[in-house]
Amino acid sequence: MPKRRPHISEEKIIAASWKLLSDQGIENFTMRNLSKELNVQAPTIYWYFESKQVLYQTLANLVSKEIISDLPKQGDWRERLQLSATVIRSKLQQFPCSGQLLMKSRPEADFMELFECLLQMIEPTSLTDKQKFSYTTHFFNYVINFAVEEYEQRMLQISLEEDHNENTHVDLSQFALLQRMHEEDMFKLMGSDELFNSGILLLLDGIEQRVKKV
Repeated sequence: MPKRRPHISEEKIIAASWKLLSDQGIENFTMRNLSKELNVQAPTIYWYFESKQVLYQTLANLVSKEIISDLPKQGDWRERLQLSATVIRSKLQQFPCSGQLLMKSRPEADFMELFECLLQMIEPTSLTDKQKFSYTTHFFNYVINFAVEEYEQRMLQISLEEDHNENTHVDLSQFALLQRMHEEDMFKLMGSDELFNSGILLLLDGIEQRVKKV
């Protein structure tokens, strides 16, 4: 470890981390690669972040803060949750691999505040606390996992494009329904806004039905 504070800032490390995550993905993210990106020795980074996990935690906290700042303040519970889903997904797309970072990090104050904001949206309903907590968890997990799946599909597509010789055709002849839907071009829905929004509406419709029954 360097004995004197190195000539680099935490902000530069964070900016370089986002760039590295965007360029190489979270699978190839290492402190060694980060030091190369910054053109410094690895111990320099450890002056600010004692481990990769601590750096991940910092990035996850920043994403939570960014989401909180853009969450809707007006509207009924359904309107606010629907808009929140779009906000969360947009922020997860803006910050590379941030869905994975949230999943890999332990919940700290910023994450708790984010979840608290979502709970406050559904608080005015007549649902029980158990239902409020469960449904908000399902809602939040759906958005995060959708963003992670988008990333995985993008990485797979890049991999396939790099290997032009690989035969990627899948024989669907023995799967009648899948073949029919493939012919109808349904597979293009994967990772689309339409698929995302239909999932959110399905969740909100389910919650609304529970609200009406209480």
